[in-house]
Amino acid sequence: MPHPDLTWHDQQRLGQVAVFTLALVGTFLLRSSAIVSFNRIWLWSANGILVLGAVSAAWALHPFWAATELALLVASIGLSAFIYILMRQFGNRADLVLGSLLRLLLASTVFQFYVSFVSALGHADLFFTPISLLYGFSNERFEGQFLTLAMPLLGAVLCLPGGSDIRYPRSFDLFLMISLAAMVFVAGTRGTIAAWVAVAVLFWSLKGGGRETAKRMFVVMLLGFALAWLILHTVSWVTGQVVDYRFAGQQVFGLSLREILWKHAWATIVEHPWLGVGPMHFASLKNWVAAHPHQALLQLASEWGLPAFFMMMAAVVVWLVRVFGEVRFRDGMAGADLRWALLFAVLSSMVQSMVDGVLVMPYPQLWLAITFGWCSARCLPRFQGDGVRVPVWIPLLLWGAANLLLVTVAVMSYPDLVGAPEYCGGGPRFWCSGRI
Repeated sequence: MPHPDLTWHDQQRLGQVAVFTLALVGTFLLRSSAIVSFNRIWLWSANGILVLGAVSAAWALHPFWAATELALLVASIGLSAFIYILMRQFGNRADLVLGSLLRLLLASTVFQFYVSFVSALGHADLFFTPISLLYGFSNERFEGQFLTLAMPLLGAVLCLPGGSDIRYPRSFDLFLMISLAAMVFVAGTRGTIAAWVAVAVLFWSLKGGGRETAKRMFVVMLLGFALAWLILHTVSWVTGQVVDYRFAGQQVFGLSLREILWKHAWATIVEHPWLGVGPMHFASLKNWVAAHPHQALLQLASEWGLPAFFMMMAAVVVWLVRVFGEVRFRDGMAGADLRWALLFAVLSSMVQSMVDGVLVMPYPQLWLAITFGWCSARCLPRFQGDGVRVPVWIPLLLWGAANLLLVTVAVMSYPDLVGAPEYCGGGPRFWCSGRI
């Protein structure tokens, strides 16, 4: 539900900080082990990234906002850790709860989409644009970033309790998936479709559950394309207005000025290779196209520096290798469809981040952290070997400090956020203003 005095972006950022706070409290309530074992590569990468990020923030043009971006990273990892602990501790019950909440959320989104469609047919005298069918985001592309993660998860069977008389209709999941794919086509979010196609092609080269997941996604995208075309042409026929369908014309191709952002980011890397310009500080360069590079690798390298970038890449590559190996090894076992769906969702978001601001927007950030924690809990092999043992109060203290900074920023900024215009000049980074 919209807050009348806040922009969608700022409202979702405040909600993100609130979720971080609830997750931190929840971690204390879970009373997990007093000692945590870390993979050595992940631990030393994390330490290096935090140290280099702190130094980069200290030398940035606006150290406070750079520290806020660093705190956002720490809090997002904390949320992933909380989801990971929940999933490992409560097993199928946690899958059932989170899977049910996701379906409830997506079903309400689809319901709103069809209500808007019927309303457009009933008000032929009003000006129509495809964006009017979508609701809840300051930019329809941001909804696509969220659906990139959320829609593939509906391909997994809902984990109902054993022996239950309840029979969940799988046809409803298929209906939701096709409807959500149609919403992405209506919005014209090319990054989402490109990401789904790329990961589906990869999964198609595999056997078993990977190929089945790819088949399902190809069918859903094809039917979603047809449904979006039918909806928009029905509105055009009823209202007598020319309706632009982005995926049916030449505008589906092209970089939409991203090449300017990428050249600027690359020049920034060459100029500041060691520490970058500071976390979040591409926005301080005042590029006339946008306040972030729309490319995750260039964003990290230009803002955090190449040493931190390579540490991040090392941690991600190790995670991908271990997860991919475990999912393939356990194909055909219980929960395989969920593991394939989770891996598909995370990989799709990674692919989309190569051309879009997945790592920048609050709602996609939130769901990327949740899905990443869920995927890690279900797809990472059980920890074995001599890892580094760390008292749990150390990461909790770090997370608490990061969360305190985010809450402080929210409280300090709130009076300036109320009544601000919806238009985000320069493109949003932390708050909708997009300026540092």
